[in-house]
Amino acid sequence: MRRRSSAPLSLSLSALMLLSASVYAGNKSVKMTLRIAVDAPPPCTVTGGTVNFNDVLTTKIDGTNYTQTVGYSLNCDKRIVDALKMQLQGTVVTINGESVLKTNVDGLGIRVRTVNEHTLLEPGSTSWFHFNFSGSGPALEATPVKNSATTLSSGDFTAGATLVVDYQ
Repeated sequence: MRRRSSAPLSLSLSALMLLSASVYAGNKSVKMTLRIAVDAPPPCTVTGGTVNFNDVLTTKIDGTNYTQTVGYSLNCDKRIVDALKMQLQGTVVTINGESVLKTNVDGLGIRVRTVNEHTLLEPGSTSWFHFNFSGSGPALEATPVKNSATTLSSGDFTAGATLVVDYQ
């Protein structure tokens, strides 16, 4: 029976490791040109957006009554593409399991959604509503909603939000 030595294998592996190390140890300069395109936010302006609910009976607020169109205009004449997205930023309150805009009255919120798709624009959410700009933004509506377990007191109410528009 013949016995083999492991010395040649060890030396071969050591030589390969040294060879590999010397290959990676060298430096070489390479000229590289990077082209970076930065897309600025679309040059859009939002104007209007004030909703006046007029006189509201607290007992008639049911999530459907008193729905008003949000009268706003969106001007994006210098946009690069038509594919835009919209988000509503504001203070959120959960009423009856729905995330809506918080008002200054406890138990009362404002639901904002698109008219055609009935997509809820959740304030404080990271989700976006995607749309194609065709001369105006999507039609929006606002509806007062109240906590079913709350009796609202009478008085004026207000809520504020920011409509953010960006490229998709």
